[in-house]
Amino acid sequence: MRMRAVLPGPAALAALVLAVRLGLSPLKNFDLFFHLAGGRFVLEHGFTRVDPFSVTGTAGWVPHEWGFGVLCIALIHALGAAGPAMLVAALVASNAVLLWSALGRAASGRLGLMALAAFGCILAVHAPTWPQERPFHLGHLLFTACVLGVQAWRGGNDRVLWLFPLLGAAWANLHGSWLLGPALLGASAMGQVLDVPGEATRRRALRAVGFAVAMFLAAGLGPDGPRIYLYPLQHSLLSSTQGIIEWRPLNLDLRASWAYLALAGAALFAVGRAPLRKAAILLPAAVLGVAALKVQRHAPFAAVLLSLALLEHAVQSRGGEAAVTAPGLLERLWRRLDVFIEGWNLRSSTVLWPALALVVLMGVHVARPRTMEQGVNRAVIPLGALEALRQQPPGRVLNLFVIGGPISYFAGPDYKVFIDSRNDPFPLSIHEDHDKLVWGEPGWEDALTRYDPDYLLWESGNPGNILLDSLRARGGWREERRDGNYVLWVRERSTSAGQP
Repeated sequence: MRMRAVLPGPAALAALVLAVRLGLSPLKNFDLFFHLAGGRFVLEHGFTRVDPFSVTGTAGWVPHEWGFGVLCIALIHALGAAGPAMLVAALVASNAVLLWSALGRAASGRLGLMALAAFGCILAVHAPTWPQERPFHLGHLLFTACVLGVQAWRGGNDRVLWLFPLLGAAWANLHGSWLLGPALLGASAMGQVLDVPGEATRRRALRAVGFAVAMFLAAGLGPDGPRIYLYPLQHSLLSSTQGIIEWRPLNLDLRASWAYLALAGAALFAVGRAPLRKAAILLPAAVLGVAALKVQRHAPFAAVLLSLALLEHAVQSRGGEAAVTAPGLLERLWRRLDVFIEGWNLRSSTVLWPALALVVLMGVHVARPRTMEQGVNRAVIPLGALEALRQQPPGRVLNLFVIGGPISYFAGPDYKVFIDSRNDPFPLSIHEDHDKLVWGEPGWEDALTRYDPDYLLWESGNPGNILLDSLRARGGWREERRDGNYVLWVRERSTSAGQP
């Protein structure tokens, strides 16, 4: 027992490394800053359907992930600029620990080499999301919590169903993946009826489906109200959404995609070899697994279900474990490693070391908090140009898609952005005008005239130089600040024309 309190287990080591690495990382994701701007606005002014950060966001502001922004603002007040990074570190480390627990249940407690390989594949699929300070880390953690809840229900615990509506109410205000929760519970309940026929199972499944419906309805308790029910569908159908990288089909240029496909192949092999197939895990895993091929942002969620399907079917017989190796020496090596990892897991702690690391890091940040200007990666975020913009009178800013959020946070809502990566407040015509301005396509001059900007915050490299060269030839602008790859230009208006 003393060794178990000191020795870190496999999941603990992964969580420890991630906690330290992410907790010490500077802030660098563009999307974080529109969440910060939105969270600050909600705290200061409350909720509004009118976009406070632009004049072009006529489709309406749907701050469905407002909870993440508010939480980050609160942590910035407590920890300084490290607040969002510490939140991400805690979420990712906690998710790793809970995933290991879920894999243990799926493997009937036999956390050996196959479980470790599945865990590694899950982490590989999640890895591209780690450097990003975005609310999908909350979605990943809450999805794992739902997985554990479903596992407990399948094991006979009906009282755990009461947690699902509470999770639904919280999840819908933190990340847009909330719909996966009721879908997972409902699909698992239907699969359980196929696995264990009988009247008692049908009654339990019907009750679980009722709680899945309650979880869905609980999502409407937030400030968006019933509008949140259709928001995931509406957002996914937007033409502008299809151009976002994470909403595209699985990208085979990424190693994470190959890890996902390897996991899917192993799961199919294990299911094919198993004497008994379990629909309670196969039904949600198959649906979400196919969805991830079409939309790669679903892959981290689908990887979890595929791993559970792999382990639940592989542990039904020793053959499922040996089938992935060659006989003879390799098989004996596999078994020895399997026994070693099982023993290591049994003799070790899962929570202690990552929790201790998070506490120590939090203490360091509380003792020596950094300002946002000190905690941001200046090679990515042009703080100098943003500071120069803030010194100018309020006005309209013509900007690229990604930099809109930092403008709204560092300069404030009085500096109206042309567009930002919230995406959905902006009608398709604004996205089209943005592309025309970026690439110098026919109609870019009309787009410029319609928006009539006072400032230009733009990248100077290709393709940003296309617009800069055109405006330089036309005249009427002066360069105020150059910051890395970005430039801030100010519109030179005649005195007679006045300000718009």
